[in-house]
Amino acid sequence: MLYILCTFKIKHTLKLYHFIYFFATTWEQHKVSKEVYSVDTGKSKYNILEIGKYEILGSTGIIGYDDSYDYEGDFLLTARVGANAGTLYRHSGKVKITDNTVFLQGNHIDFVFYLLDKFDLKKLSFGSGQPLIKASELKAIELYIPKNSEEKNKITKYFISIDKLISLHQ
Repeated sequence: MLYILCTFKIKHTLKLYHFIYFFATTWEQHKVSKEVYSVDTGKSKYNILEIGKYEILGSTGIIGYDDSYDYEGDFLLTARVGANAGTLYRHSGKVKITDNTVFLQGNHIDFVFYLLDKFDLKKLSFGSGQPLIKASELKAIELYIPKNSEEKNKITKYFISIDKLISLHQ
């Protein structure tokens, strides 16, 4: 009986060590700034139109339209100031971005979205009157990230499929 218990414990302990070794050698901890190529605050000048070619992105989404754009690509955005500081949303395309919005751009932006969503950016906000999140704080967040791009893509596809499934049943 003792032999069986010892064998069971050794077998499962080895599996645990193998998992820890695998995780430690295939994932690494580094700052968000290493995973994205831009973390900045919007600087667009704009005139809000009801109809226009390009969206103007504010702290929580589209606030209007304009006939020109300043930024292009896939974005993660959050309010910089106020009650929505730290609430993330995604957007793609040619846009203008207001100065009360912090944005990130990178190659694996959906993967970064899921990591930061679980990180809970609201805990970074400070100030009692108007909560505030700065781009420099976002750049400095340290997260565990897979070294392998294929693994990032698989994890991202998995979370996207779960999001779609949840949306389907709401």
